[in-house]
Amino acid sequence: MLTSAFAEFLITACGGSASSTTAAGSDANQGEFAFGEPADSSNTDRIVEIVATDGLVFDPSDLTATTGETVTFRIVNEGTIIHDFTLGDEVTQDEHEEEMAEMGGMAHEASNAVTVAAGATKELTWTFTQPGTVLIGCHQPGHYDAGMKGQITVGL
Repeated sequence: MLTSAFAEFLITACGGSASSTTAAGSDANQGEFAFGEPADSSNTDRIVEIVATDGLVFDPSDLTATTGETVTFRIVNEGTIIHDFTLGDEVTQDEHEEEMAEMGGMAHEASNAVTVAAGATKELTWTFTQPGTVLIGCHQPGHYDAGMKGQITVGL
C-alpha cells in the first residue's frame, strides 16, 4: 500500500498534477494530520528560522507553539548536502523514513515536508490544531538515525 506522500511523488514524477504548495495549504494531504494542517503564509503568527547543517542537526531542535498558532518554519540549509524538514508524529516520521529509503533520498515535497538543497532556504507554514508533541526530522538517507530530529511542544 502506498502512503499518500509517496503516491503524491509518483503522480508528480509521472507527469501528473499533485499540488505540493505547503504555503497555500492546497495539498491533497490537508486535514489528514491530527496535529494540524498546512496554512497560507499570509496568516503567519510568527516565523521560526531553523538551520540545517552538515553536522546532521537542526538548530534549534526543540521548539514550542500554541494550539491555533500559525507558524512559518524557514529552513536554512547552511550545509553542502541536501536536507529535508518533515513535521509529524512518530508514525509519520517512520513512514517518511521508509519512503525516502525506497526513493534513494530523491528530493520531493508534501504538505508536511520540504526538501532543501545545499545553500538554499525553504519555508513551510503550519497551523497547530491540537496540543501535544510534534516531531521534526530530516529523512535523507542516514540523517534521521544520526540524530537530525527534534520536537515541537504544542501547548494550549
